[in-house]
Amino acid sequence: MATVERTVDIAASPETVWSIIADPSYLPKLVPDLISNEVDPPGVAAVGQKGHALGKIAGRRVDIFTEVTEVQPNKKLAFSQRPGGLFKSFSNTVTLTPTKTGTRATQTTKYEPSLGYLGKVLSSLVVSRSIEKNAKAFLTNTKEIAELKEMPKPSAG
Repeated sequence: MATVERTVDIAASPETVWSIIADPSYLPKLVPDLISNEVDPPGVAAVGQKGHALGKIAGRRVDIFTEVTEVQPNKKLAFSQRPGGLFKSFSNTVTLTPTKTGTRATQTTKYEPSLGYLGKVLSSLVVSRSIEKNAKAFLTNTKEIAELKEMPKPSAG
C-alpha cells in the first residue's frame, strides 16, 4: 500500500481550515482531477456520511466511493474506501494543530489501486502519480482558500 503524507502551515485558524475541509462542496476545488462529489446525507462531514466522487485519470472517468470514519471538529477528519471504484483500499486523514500563526495541517493518504478496475487501460504507475499529485494539491489549495483576505469595504464618502 502506498502512502502520501504532507504537512502545510496555514495562516488561518483551525476553525477556518475546518470549514473548508469538512464541507464536501469544496472537494472539487481542492482536488484538481475531481469533477464532482456527492454525499449522503448532505451537509458538513459526519461519521457515516457516504460519498461518491467522479474523477479523471489519463482522460478516463474513475469512480471513488468513500465513507467518513472520524470527525473531531477543528482537529481531525478521516474517511476511507467503500466497496467498488478505483481503489482496493484507501484512507485519508487530515489533522489540524493550532500554531502561533494559524494551523498546521497534516494529510496522510494510504491507497492501493484496484487492478480489476484498472484493467489494461490504466497502469498502476499512472494511477499512483495522479493520486500523489492530487493528494499534494489538496493541502496547497486548502491553504490558498483559507488564507484569502476579505475585500476592503468601500469607504462612505
